[in-house]
Amino acid sequence: MDGPVHVADYGGAPNVPTLVCVHGLGNSHVTWRPFAQALAGSHRILAVDLPGHGRLPRAGRSVSVAANQDLLDRVLQRLDSPAVVVGHSMGASIAVLQAAYRPDTVAALVLLAPPVPRRRVEPISPALAAHVLLCAWPSLARTALGFQLRRLGPEEYVRRRLQLTCASEEAIDEATRRLLVELVAADCSGEGHAAFVEAARSVGLLVARGNAYTCAIEAVQAPTLVLHGALDRILPEGGLRRLAALQPLWQTSLLDGVGHSPHLEAPVRTAELVREFIDTLGATASRPLVPADPQRDVHSAGPTASGGR
Repeated sequence: MDGPVHVADYGGAPNVPTLVCVHGLGNSHVTWRPFAQALAGSHRILAVDLPGHGRLPRAGRSVSVAANQDLLDRVLQRLDSPAVVVGHSMGASIAVLQAAYRPDTVAALVLLAPPVPRRRVEPISPALAAHVLLCAWPSLARTALGFQLRRLGPEEYVRRRLQLTCASEEAIDEATRRLLVELVAADCSGEGHAAFVEAARSVGLLVARGNAYTCAIEAVQAPTLVLHGALDRILPEGGLRRLAALQPLWQTSLLDGVGHSPHLEAPVRTAELVREFIDTLGATASRPLVPADPQRDVHSAGPTASGGR
């Protein structure tokens, strides 16, 4: 995938494991902020923005799962050794594909609320059904999302999204909430809505046509931790059992009182589990080739590093 890349660097001490975080559908590097703060000092956190999300313009690029995996691969190749890749929801699918197809770049995986291959006859959650119906008609979906944003305004729009994806939106700190609102308000062209719809369709196809995705999951050799919220309204917890059948050696944890976004609504608990997992591996991950600088926000034709806010 050609074009610029935006990576928020939340810092970390020298010679500590590097975690490369990949956000979920309609999210951005901002959603990793509380998780990064909880791991401050013991790990370096890099958070990738996918095209049409956060601070990365789409620039005419595809936002399919396959294209986003190519972008992640570019980022990981800029590191001097394999990294721990942390993916949330759609980002977890991208992380799985990266570990399956480019195992040399991945030291370990952490999957938060990962989508699982679907069976032919299987009910979907009401929250997910709304997205499926919208994405069946992309043009209508983009129009509907744009209308909803104009009617509600950025602050209420973000609040309702958090209500859907979190067990309690009150768990989100005010600074992170403000940054999420700022990004939504800045998307005057509706590029984010178009990226959301295309990416959602791609994830849906990956999951619905389960054979290739199942093979990718089975091919992963990297040590893997799976965290899933017991109150997830988007993906049912039954997916954990299916993943355990495909990969019996993966570590899995069901988090009580947590919804679809463990890193955002329970960052301290999530960080503790991730830290314990990495400590048991004795994992050493790379430092980025572009040094961290909290004041830096560079945009170029190549990979971009910025101080995480």
